[in-house]
Amino acid sequence: MILFLIAKILVFLFLLLFLLFLYITVLRPPSHPQNIPAIPFWVALLPFFKRVDQSEIFACYLQEPLRKHGAVKLFFGARWNVLVHRPAYLAEIFREEDLYQKSGNQKKIPHSVIASYLGDNIISAHGEVWKGYKAVVKPGLQRNDFDVGRLSKNAETFCQLLTEAQGKAGDGGGVAVQDLLQRYSVANCSEVVLQTDFDALSSPNASINLLQTAVKLEIFKPIFLNFPILDRLPFPSRQRARETVNKFRQELRRGLVDSHRHNDGLHVTLIEKGGGLGRRMLDARESGKWSEKQLLDNLAVAFVAGQENPQLCLISTLYLLAKHSWAQARLHDEISTLGDDCALRQNQEALATKLPFLTSVIYESLRLFPPIGQLVNRKTADHALLGGSIMIPRNTYVGYNCYSTNRDPSAWGPTADMFDPSRWGTDTATIQKQYRQRRMKAEFISFHGGRRACLGERFAMLELRVTLVTLVRTFTWVLDPSWVDRKTPAGPLYPWALRLVFTRRSEKNTCGIIG
Repeated sequence: MILFLIAKILVFLFLLLFLLFLYITVLRPPSHPQNIPAIPFWVALLPFFKRVDQSEIFACYLQEPLRKHGAVKLFFGARWNVLVHRPAYLAEIFREEDLYQKSGNQKKIPHSVIASYLGDNIISAHGEVWKGYKAVVKPGLQRNDFDVGRLSKNAETFCQLLTEAQGKAGDGGGVAVQDLLQRYSVANCSEVVLQTDFDALSSPNASINLLQTAVKLEIFKPIFLNFPILDRLPFPSRQRARETVNKFRQELRRGLVDSHRHNDGLHVTLIEKGGGLGRRMLDARESGKWSEKQLLDNLAVAFVAGQENPQLCLISTLYLLAKHSWAQARLHDEISTLGDDCALRQNQEALATKLPFLTSVIYESLRLFPPIGQLVNRKTADHALLGGSIMIPRNTYVGYNCYSTNRDPSAWGPTADMFDPSRWGTDTATIQKQYRQRRMKAEFISFHGGRRACLGERFAMLELRVTLVTLVRTFTWVLDPSWVDRKTPAGPLYPWALRLVFTRRSEKNTCGIIG
């Protein structure tokens, strides 16, 4: 009996010593930087223990210290990082690219599942490697001849799917929009950007849809995001996660190769032009400019960013418009000025210049709910003095909270948390001037900033405009009364499992579709 008690005491002491060691070596906040506070490490683990709303966690634990000090120390990815909020600090980070160098998960947590998901890519690479990626990717993303007709056709199909889903839900029933928007945005990114057909929109059981959903379920688990060393242990669930990630990447490659092997269908026009991103990536691999792994890494990140970010923005925009019916009505009035001229509604310049309120709605949605709410993928190459006052040691990971900065009251005033498209202006020239100024001062960072600003902005804005024009002409919508208004518990911050009730307009809504 005494030996048993002694054994229990020894086990308890061992666990106590282990926890003390873990705290001292990993969980205890570093002493530097000295003049900014540390967010308690357990805040990052709250979603692991209970169902929480990220926006509430932000309001309770991060908002006040970020706004007061401009930056905080935050535990994430098994290390303490500096998380920046103040626009002036961010403008400095964006300018000093060689000091605050890009360093993504492939270097920070190289053995994690999330690192194997996207690898070494154009978003996370630095220096000559990044320049080599950019030479291939940038011309394929920043083109002026995206197939707007294809986007419009997909938008019409999306509206048909919503109509069918609403019919099944019945009067007053809500439609779960997230999965439908994923299929829709996958189709847009793959067909228009990569010139690749996965049948994502026509079939909910398309391999790419099932694999991407499975990957997302594995990636954003708080315990593995914060303690990626667990990914190195032989847990069956993590082994399955790696297998799923590999299948996802191989499916992307298969679809790309198969689609570009046959010059028919929706691909022939863009393949003949030779400027599409998919063709450029394959050429880079076939010429030896890229390795097989570099092709897979950059293909994965182009697909994920090009599909997921517009999807999340659309979810948030539909949510905001559902809460503000006056904005829907005003959008409909503005879009109606284009009449029934399909060519005009598929003209990139007309969409960008003749619909100023639409542009301001998109910017305001991106401001309030940036698709990437928080990003920590830079590392100091030397000791840094941020803002002339925060001494950051060499090899410290630095990131920023887009959700926080975009809502900074010192930049946006007392209504910073309110949906107000008019803050951008009322005409195209004023809106674009306001947009440039806000980005230059790093007060609006949904597309990030400096030399490493988002290369896919042009396509994203085009997709959002085409989609909203088609949706507003086709439907009105409100929040499902039974849906609980809360945001995601981890990962990207957006309305969680959003459900909407759609009512189809009786007028002629889109090119060839009668309501």
